[in-house]
Amino acid sequence: MRTHPGAVLGHGAAGAYHGGSGRPSPRPGDRPASGPRPPHGGRRSLIPPLTPSAHARAARPLAVLSCVLLLGVVLGSGVAYFPFSIASLVVLILGGVLWLSTVGRCSPAFGCLVFGVLLSGLASAALAQMKAEPPAWIRAAGSHKVDVIGVVEEPVRFGPDRAVVIVSVQRLALPNRTVPVSGRIRLTVRGPVPPLVVGDVIEFTTRLHTPRGLWNPAGYDYGAHLRRAGVHAVGSVTLHRDGTGLRILAHGFSSLMAAVDHGRARIRDAALRTLEDPIAGIYLALVTGESGYLSQDIRDAFMASGTTHILSISGSHLGLIGVVVFWGVHRVLLALPARWVLRLSRYTTATRVAAAATILPVTGYALLGGAEVATVRSLIMTLVALAAVLVGRSHSIGYGLALALVVIVGWDPLAPFDISFQLSFLSVLVIVMLMKVRGARDKETTLGVSRERRMWAALKAGTVEVLLVSLVVTLATAPLVATYFNQLAWVGGLSNLLVVPLVGFVVLPVGLLVCLATLLSGGGELVGAAVVRPLLEVFVWIVQMFAAVPGAELRVASPPLWQIAGFFLLLGAALLCWRRGAGRLAGALAGGMLVLWVWSPRDLPAAGSFRVTFLDVGQGDAALIETADGRAMLIDGGGATDASDAGRMVIAPVLWDRGIRRLDVVVATHPQLDHVGGLAFVLSKFDVGQFWTNGVVREAAFLHRLDRIVTQRQVPVRAVSAANGAQSLGSCQVRVLNPDASEGIGTARAEGTHLNNQSVVVRLVCGSVAFLFTGDIESEAESRLTQRSERLETAVLKVPHHGAKGSLYEPFLRAVHPQVAVVSVGHANAYGHPSPAMMEVYARLGIPLLRTDRHGAVSVIATPSGLQVNCQSGRQFKKIALGGRGDGRGEEREAQNFKRWLGSSASCDISSFF
Repeated sequence: MRTHPGAVLGHGAAGAYHGGSGRPSPRPGDRPASGPRPPHGGRRSLIPPLTPSAHARAARPLAVLSCVLLLGVVLGSGVAYFPFSIASLVVLILGGVLWLSTVGRCSPAFGCLVFGVLLSGLASAALAQMKAEPPAWIRAAGSHKVDVIGVVEEPVRFGPDRAVVIVSVQRLALPNRTVPVSGRIRLTVRGPVPPLVVGDVIEFTTRLHTPRGLWNPAGYDYGAHLRRAGVHAVGSVTLHRDGTGLRILAHGFSSLMAAVDHGRARIRDAALRTLEDPIAGIYLALVTGESGYLSQDIRDAFMASGTTHILSISGSHLGLIGVVVFWGVHRVLLALPARWVLRLSRYTTATRVAAAATILPVTGYALLGGAEVATVRSLIMTLVALAAVLVGRSHSIGYGLALALVVIVGWDPLAPFDISFQLSFLSVLVIVMLMKVRGARDKETTLGVSRERRMWAALKAGTVEVLLVSLVVTLATAPLVATYFNQLAWVGGLSNLLVVPLVGFVVLPVGLLVCLATLLSGGGELVGAAVVRPLLEVFVWIVQMFAAVPGAELRVASPPLWQIAGFFLLLGAALLCWRRGAGRLAGALAGGMLVLWVWSPRDLPAAGSFRVTFLDVGQGDAALIETADGRAMLIDGGGATDASDAGRMVIAPVLWDRGIRRLDVVVATHPQLDHVGGLAFVLSKFDVGQFWTNGVVREAAFLHRLDRIVTQRQVPVRAVSAANGAQSLGSCQVRVLNPDASEGIGTARAEGTHLNNQSVVVRLVCGSVAFLFTGDIESEAESRLTQRSERLETAVLKVPHHGAKGSLYEPFLRAVHPQVAVVSVGHANAYGHPSPAMMEVYARLGIPLLRTDRHGAVSVIATPSGLQVNCQSGRQFKKIALGGRGDGRGEEREAQNFKRWLGSSASCDISSFF
């Protein structure tokens, strides 16, 4: 059977089409479904297959409808922000459809169908976004703890001493009664997590807040992702060793997913008991779809090698398992006695039986993987391909791709905005286009050639085709990978040639057989661990080998939208018109855009100015200083936990987006997790000139990791204090104001208030403009600084200690007398920062206060003419309420949204912050 190269490469969901993408060669029992009646009483098929030309004609309307549906979804997602423009566009589309019907380019019935599909896509996306809005009771709960009773709705995502549970809320437990409510919560459970399964009714107490990502100039908005997934609120609960903190009120033993969950729990326990790290985590990720046990080092290796898609069950996994099952069943059927094959051919073909037999294993694997949204989308694509084989209409992958798009978007209207959807469909679309070009050439080159030469030519062409598909898919997905991950995974074009076949045809089938044997044995050990362990070790070794290739982890800036659109247009023209000069020119221009992205030129402030960006790192601190002559300084790096690392998720993407490869100075104001946790990743990925600390030594795991990276990278370390004097940063001067850690308040106590008061305090002066960075100093250190004769007056103040009440010292504020103050705090943080007392004093003194939890990252550009303050919240679209008074304010607000979309509106209205 000739297979599609996408099934071998497995880029995204490309493998989902194996089994239906290529036409099997004629064999006994594989007869045409129509035509003359075969001997031995054969019967005609009720569904005659389409010829390639007829199939092309049938595929065009479906392709048009799928594109129109996708357009409708895109318009529907923006109707809350651009209602007038979208309404005008819909009217124009209606006019265009009517004109095409009038001139005879399409029938009136098809025109009505096109317009109806457009409206259905628009309405479904708009309704999906409305459903994503949190219910009123969640907003009313505020920061108070609530007792929640709900049902576990999706398979629980387990990790070491933690789990993530999606809960469908049913009731709120009040002191004397329960109140029925509805909504979906993403609950993070820490501690000894009980064996929760789908359908369990649980009760817990938590603080709820609406999903909000970190608003920065770069990085992924995880809050938007959760809202698209239908999560209305997030919360957390910590369980004690006795199990208190969460109660299971009833078990969900009746549902199919509950039974699957019990099986997954047995496999998880057996794997963790039998296999070692990191092998156990990789096995669980491949077989049960649980990625919570993967170490960050393993994730980084897969990312650098361009094989990170292997770690999540997607179209490639389902497609490759489908290939193995399909091929095995097909070969067994053809090995049957001839009379059995002939009797079978009276009713069906071996190919159709193999396709039908593949449905159950592929579906079972998707359920074992937790049936997550991305997995279900890949399953739909796979089932569409198998259905095409069953009905004898598998001539074109494009037909199946369009049908899968319609089914998936109909099921989940917001799916096109998910990265896995974009990568999967883009990969398959590129493969379809490449097959169209290569198919015509293959027909021309094989005419009149002997059988032996055709075999060698087919082998050679197959090898070239696999290499070409891997290269083209890698190029096609490069803009999306650069946008979401700031990386050009060029080495993935080579690594996938080894990794995907190894996983799909060896590691994964063996792993699933081991899984099945373990479930049937009833024991607590992983049956066949001695077989799967060396396979996984070889697999990891290959991945790490590619990850170690010099330049494999090629980090770039996220390309702007217009460049991405231009690249796709050029790549499409190159694929469709490669034999012509215009096609080759388009390919060369697309390559030139890749070179531009690799270069990632610096985004420097204008001459005579400098820029300070207070990044939104949650409950932590991080500030980036950039000068016009290319110098860069980072003060603190936010926090880092197993689930979130500010250095990886916030700071590094901002640096890459601005073309920064080297930081002249990195300052760790004091050794606390929320200030230096993210610096480990930053120092491991960027060249650093100097690393400044306050000289205090603490014993903590995150500090040991930071020290190890500093040593490995041979970064010069300085313990700085006021005794060091002024340091130059390009045209700016940096002066450290804090005393040495061994003086006065610096009693070398590495805890609490004493550690906060030992923070490095930095005053940056560029021309006549000054900034003051205060770390976590409290009133004692502020009093000490105020009593010194050194000038403190500053244009911009980084508010000490996240605005805590203990850091409020009014004489210090009067001495600093800032024009603007920025406080770095986390959304709905548990500390109540900033304190009401602090905000009252700032308001009384007339100091405008910007908060990263409300305004996102704050960028202050100091120019000779004054300060320009930009807030990332200014780039967030604002919803427009319809049905107003018709005063034109709606059109004005829509114009502002267009400015935000184009990136020309991000200013802060400072007058509103008093």
